[in-house]
Amino acid sequence: MRVYFLCFTLWITSAARAQFTATPQTLTTKTGVLKGTLIAPLNSKEFPIVLIQAGSGPTDRNGNSPFGLKANSYRLLAEALASQNIGTLLTDKRGIAESAPAGKDEADLKFSDYADDMVLWVKQLKKEKKSNRIFLAGHSEGSLIAMLAATKVKVRGYISLSGAGESIDKILVWQVQQQSPPLAHALDSLLLRLRTQKKIDTIPPGLYALLRPTVQPYISSWMQQDPCSLIKKIKVPIFIIQGSHDIQVEVSQFEKLKACKPSAQFLLIDGMNHILKAAPKDRTKNAATYNNNALPLMPGLAVAVGTFIKKNTRYL
Repeated sequence: MRVYFLCFTLWITSAARAQFTATPQTLTTKTGVLKGTLIAPLNSKEFPIVLIQAGSGPTDRNGNSPFGLKANSYRLLAEALASQNIGTLLTDKRGIAESAPAGKDEADLKFSDYADDMVLWVKQLKKEKKSNRIFLAGHSEGSLIAMLAATKVKVRGYISLSGAGESIDKILVWQVQQQSPPLAHALDSLLLRLRTQKKIDTIPPGLYALLRPTVQPYISSWMQQDPCSLIKKIKVPIFIIQGSHDIQVEVSQFEKLKACKPSAQFLLIDGMNHILKAAPKDRTKNAATYNNNALPLMPGLAVAVGTFIKKNTRYL
């Protein structure tokens, strides 16, 4: 009896400290079931919900990936928002983590598929009456995905976290330029062919992973989505957030996005990097934070997001 009592006491203590509940969520689609987690305020029946779209690659619902990313950024943000009486729906993209069985063949995947999945998640939340105050947020590539979704479904607001202000071809060329200028020149030429719907016959070894034949349709569909054009179409309140020490999406992209939607709310957080953590500006030391899951979320970020959501929960 003592053992059972001790376990029960520890569970109560942990739950009280956490101040949130984590409930598995599922979404049935034509190609399979998508999985997620609803992080909700403890002992609260009514609260707004923000749906966070993960960034590029195999990034899961919590903000981690098997390629050395152990940030847990989305989960940390969700838990911090729960303390402000705000729920968060974290989801695995189709083909990723627990949503892997719902993935399409790589050659058949399009950028808009992810946005369409966000729309389905929103509709399910409304159908199940979990909340009628739903916000969309997206991180990195997810910023553009959520932006596209916000033009397709009625929500209360949209939040961009480390999102770009230009199309992905320009971002990719800039990123490769930081490490290999000769490859960046080749990439620029190859992406131009993709943009004009031309076939890429020869791919340099250093660019094969990025432009392998089966991923070219996805890259091509991604390039067709222009952040500046899309954000102008969003009619609900917008909050654009960027870190000054982001080594993947430079601050100039934040400025471009601001120029496209002057009516939006903006926040440039000094010292925050791409994974929403405090980090030095030095590239090597900055990158080292990506696999350190002990690092906390950037101070002030969750409060800023929560304030925006609470301010706009009455938006009609």
